[in-house]
Amino acid sequence: MTPARHFSTNPKFNDRLRQGGLYVAVAALLATHTQCTNSGGGGDWEAVTTYEVTKGVQTTLEEVEPDKFEVVDEQLLEGKAASSVIIKRLTGEVDTLGLAEAQALVTSQDTVSTHSSTHSTTHYRHGYGIGPVLYWSSFGHMMGRNFNTPSPYNVYRNNGLASSGVTDQLRSTALSRTEMRPVRGRTGFFGGSGRSRFGS
Repeated sequence: MTPARHFSTNPKFNDRLRQGGLYVAVAALLATHTQCTNSGGGGDWEAVTTYEVTKGVQTTLEEVEPDKFEVVDEQLLEGKAASSVIIKRLTGEVDTLGLAEAQALVTSQDTVSTHSSTHSTTHYRHGYGIGPVLYWSSFGHMMGRNFNTPSPYNVYRNNGLASSGVTDQLRSTALSRTEMRPVRGRTGFFGGSGRSRFGS
């Protein structure tokens, strides 16, 4: 009769057992990562809602200091194409701009958030230039500004109170679409995810 082998004391068997366990652990880790990546509810994807404005806005600006303006009135209009801007200057002149003319006054720098306390309460204490005022008022939604980005301090003469009704109406009448998009900023196989400061 062949004597029974004691596998637990066999070095070759123990080496193979450890290698097999390592392979199983790696395979399980890969399977888990693949499931998370492919899952719509996982950390790699997020639901993003975009809005297409259908109504328009008539925005009235008033110059409070040379080249510094505040929004003093906003009115909802039936169509986006009818949007306009009325500019009342210190000299008494009044200019009226259409949608395309107003958009041409807004630069990429004007779309950067100025919510820090330094900017909102000191540097822009007495209003903003025309570009930032237009973009951060309800008129900015004509140019694609996200509804989740609040207006900085002093864009409105009443510190934003005048904008709430028009902005709400623009949002409630806009066409919305929600889709799943990859979360930006993921790095490496085990890397975490990150989001840019603005999404609009």
